[in-house]
Formats: sequence, C-alpha cells, structure tokens
Amino acid sequence: MAKYRFLYALLYIGSLVLALCYESRLTFVLFVGVAALPIVTLILMVLSGLLLKLEVEPDADYVGKLQDFGIKVRVINRFIMPVSPMMIIGTFHDRNGNIIAGRRLVMSVSALHKCEYVFEGNIRWRGEYELGIEHAEIFDLLRIFRFRLRKTPMHNVIVTPRRILLDETSALCTDDYDSSITKISFMESGSFASVRKYEDGDLMKHVHWKLTAKHDELMVKQSEQNLGSSALIITDIHAVSEDTDTALRSADAAVEAALALTRKIITDGRTAVNVYRTGNGRPDVISAVKNEDYEKLLSVFSVIPITEPDKGAEELIPRASEHLTGNEPLFIITTGTDADTFADIMRAVGNSIGEIRLYLTASKPSASLIAEVNASKNASLWVIDPDDVSLSLRNSMGFSI
Repeated sequence: MAKYRFLYALLYIGSLVLALCYESRLTFVLFVGVAALPIVTLILMVLSGLLLKLEVEPDADYVGKLQDFGIKVRVINRFIMPVSPMMIIGTFHDRNGNIIAGRRLVMSVSALHKCEYVFEGNIRWRGEYELGIEHAEIFDLLRIFRFRLRKTPMHNVIVTPRRILLDETSALCTDDYDSSITKISFMESGSFASVRKYEDGDLMKHVHWKLTAKHDELMVKQSEQNLGSSALIITDIHAVSEDTDTALRSADAAVEAALALTRKIITDGRTAVNVYRTGNGRPDVISAVKNEDYEKLLSVFSVIPITEPDKGAEELIPRASEHLTGNEPLFIITTGTDADTFADIMRAVGNSIGEIRLYLTASKPSASLIAEVNASKNASLWVIDPDDVSLSLRNSMGFSI
C-alpha cells in the first residue's frame, strides 16, 4: 500500500509542476483531476464497503473426525461499482486435518454480483472449532485507502469422535442372572420380559419377528435382567503431555473407547452409566439406556475439555459411588495413571463393585501399576492403541495380556 501512495505522490507532484510551468487549461484540469481522484475513490470505496455483505456457510454444524467437509465463503456486492481488490483473512481447515489461522484470500466482485470460494478439508481431532472470517478489508481503486468491514462472520463447527461399533463381540457385562454353565442368552432360550421398538445399533437376532409382523415395524426383545443391570464407565482425559497433538490423540482415544463400550452395553440391553468432567471441571453423569442417550453422550463427549495434569480418575470416584450397588462392572478409561492413584481408586470403591477394567490410552503402564492391578482380585489392565481403538477393545474382551 505504501508503494501505491508513493506513486500517487509522484503523480500529484508531476501534475502540480506541469500546472505551474505551463499555465493552460489542460494542465490545470489535469492537476484538479489528480487532486480530486483520491477523494472520489474514497467515497466510492466507503459506499461499496457499506453495501458489501459477507457470509460463511459450512456444509454441516456437526461433522465426524477426519470427515471431509467444506466451508463456503460468499461475498455479495450490492453496489453499482465492482469491488476490487478485496482481502479476507480467516481461520479455516485444510486437507491434512489442520486448523490454519491467518489464511488469506484475495478476490474481486463484479457490480451487483456475488463471489463464492469453498475451503475443503477435514479436522483430525474432536472438539468445537470457530471457523470463518476474522478480518476483511477493501481498497480504493488507487490502493491509497483501505476500508475494514466490521461484520466478519464466524461459525462454530463441532467435530464428533469416531463411531466405533463392537456389535459382533461377546457380551461385555455379566451378572448373577447369567448362566455360567450353559452361556445361553435369554434371546436364544426365548424368555424375555418386554418388547420395544427397534433402534439403530440393535442386533437383528434380538428382533421379535411375530410382533414385528403384527405391528408392521421392527420390535426388539429385552430380558428382565438386562432391563435392570448396568455398567459404570469413568472417562478421564487429563493432560499427559505438553505436546498438543499427543494430548489430543490420547484424549480422543479415551472418548472413543468410552462411546464404543457405551454403545455395546446398550446393544446388550443394559444401562451404561457414564461419569466424566464437564467444561468447568465438575463431574457429571449421563445414564445411557437407548440410542438417543448414546447420541446425547456423543455430542457431550465431542466438546468435553482436557483437564489439568493433577486431575485424575480418582476424583470422579465419589460421584460414581452414587451408582454403585455391588455387582456392576466398572470401566475406567484414562489417558494415564500410576500405582498410587489406582490404589486410591480401589480404596474408594471398596467392595461395592464387580469387575474392574482399567484402560490406558497415552502410554505403557509402569511396572508398579501392573503389580498393583495384579494384586487386585477383580481388576485387569489394558492398553488402548489410539490408532486402532476397535482392535484394542476387542482384544480386551477375548484375550488376556
């Protein structure tokens, strides 16, 4: 911009010299025209800026992690003069899953027309992101003045965790009603307590075909024991590394594992009681019984933050204790813990719990933690691979480590 101002100054001085050296109408008109030109372009620029409208429109408000989507930037010129040039600076995503602040876009818009540009890409981590235009300005035709637009739209896009299905695995939870000898489920034996409408994620083997034919819609069988039993899931995503990508990677793995276990437990006809931290750091609980509860939990887990390193799973136990009855399994999914913390957890739950499964998503367990877990009769330790959460969970259901 300084370059154009310097060139205009040379033009102004040149026209002034001509007007003084050659006293004629032509040189005088030339000087007046050069002197008045910036004022005219300034007025046109201001009018154009006042009649300019910016819009930011993403493909969707909710998108899956690593799912491609676009954000459309639309510039609408409602003035009789073209807008050229115009510079837009904003925060947008790219095709490598990164969020890039300060991305620049230079464009021109014809009179009474609109111009559109689409940023395509994906986002690699779950969370809530504010994408859109942070700064926009137009210039006059001489590039001497600039006009900053005040209304620069931003749009919140929520990136949800990956949906991991474990429907083909064996049951996660067992209770006193389950037969330890025959291992025949209530679906196979034909005994059940109630019937409900089919929901996404239900297994087809649980469909009650006679009632389905009668009501002309899929109906699913539920057993009495499955209606009353539950499992407890504690999800702790505290920071375990100063590296942002490492912290986000392990936190996402913990969230995805909790959601996968929740969906599996619901599919088995039980209740998944989830305990986690909200944005203000306080513990909260969501009991998931049906698919709508799972979708709610998915939305909540999309935006729960990573807490400070001194916040561990043991701080969630008091809230979880409100839901302990003495026989439900407890799943603790955390980015990391140590032997002392696990010992605190075991003292907190006492005998009011059934099987305990501890899942780590950030690092290999220490020798002292392994020894502490092995000393507990009803506890087991598992490591979640953030790159393959599904396989890690399936291995924990079928094999020992």
